Amino acid sequence: IVIIGNGVSGNQAALAARKNDDACSILILGKEQYTEYAAGALPDYLSGHLTKEQVLVKTKEDYRKNNIELWLEAEVTAIKPEEKQVLLSDGRAVEYGKLIIATGSFPVQLRKMEGTSLPGNFVLKTIQDVDDMVAYQPERIVIVGSGAIGLEGGLALKERGAKEVKVVEMLDWITMKSLDRYTADLLVKELNAVGIDVYSGENVLSVDGTDRVCGVQTNKRYIPCDMVLWAIGVRPSVQLAQDAGIALGTTGGILVDDMMRTNLPDIYACGDCTESTDRFRKKQVLNLLWEAAARQGEVAGNCCTGNEKEFNGSFAALITYVGDKPIVAFGFTEKDLEGTEYEVLQEETESFFRKVILQDGKVVGVQMINTMEGADLLLAQLQKEAPVDMELLDDTEVGRYPILHTATAAFLHDLKLRTTK
Repeated sequence: IVIIGNGVSGNQAALAARKNDDACSILILGKEQYTEYAAGALPDYLSGHLTKEQVLVKTKEDYRKNNIELWLEAEVTAIKPEEKQVLLSDGRAVEYGKLIIATGSFPVQLRKMEGTSLPGNFVLKTIQDVDDMVAYQPERIVIVGSGAIGLEGGLALKERGAKEVKVVEMLDWITMKSLDRYTADLLVKELNAVGIDVYSGENVLSVDGTDRVCGVQTNKRYIPCDMVLWAIGVRPSVQLAQDAGIALGTTGGILVDDMMRTNLPDIYACGDCTESTDRFRKKQVLNLLWEAAARQGEVAGNCCTGNEKEFNGSFAALITYVGDKPIVAFGFTEKDLEGTEYEVLQEETESFFRKVILQDGKVVGVQMINTMEGADLLLAQLQKEAPVDMELLDDTEVGRYPILHTATAAFLHDLKLRTTK
């Protein structure tokens, strides 16, 4: 088994395959110089809260213990399905019996825009990206994009000592795919409180500078800065697969079935490079998140060693922090449901905000700021896609319902009593 990619998906695939088959050879080809690391922890490394060693998930000894061979700085240049070979940039050719493509994703950067090739333009995707930003020592920073990567990157740079951090978002409000406007406005207040300015509804037109970044021009203002962090999304890394004749889906990710099989025999794909079915929206999407990648890798590793499993889809979730305040959102927003009937249970106090969206008696969306109370119950209920009895169930009725259903109904009943909307 040859696995292209040393991220969470590739490593989960390797571990699942080894669990099923203790005799087969397993080789992971990693493009970077590091063993597996926690990409989600990179903002904590950028802020200085974690060391590089703490970000690493595995040591080389961990691979040896599981009899998994690891080649680092091994860049794959081509896949040859007819020869069942993988070609490397140093001229080596590796033969495979089964191939798992886990090439991940790459950050979008507007290279054709004026000034985006100047020193001072960065992305946040790898350990090397963090090391480069820290070495650059920026003081005034513009973050382009307001997803989790942009917000966490901006907060990390502020904690590291940046004098100014400003977020520019082209959409009407920040994190629009996960939050409704009112929730987003509350999030902006939290960001403002820690010294981060937010400009929504603005397009970056150009990056200014001669030998390095010195400012950003939007359609509304000029912002002096010495660094730009591009956080406008990621795209699946599919060039290797596409060149090998592997089919892509409608979203641009590698097309796989529920067992992570591609259209070519003995070739599987998993993680950010693939498209998947959104559990709630019932359509093909790119939910390029750690949790889905880990599950896909486990399915691919099992299936390629004969232990058939199925991937049951993915869902988008926002879980981040502003300081020690959690921001949580999953499911549909009110904007998603425009033109349909739905109910909103919403509670706001001086310290937290909580919003649950119900449709046809089912939990379909959740947004929370500075609280996570009930989030696990609500997520589980949303995944069940089952209606919730909104009448508070007394002890004599508990036996008639699953415990989760009862607990969720009680939680929502209390929230309805406290709702401010």
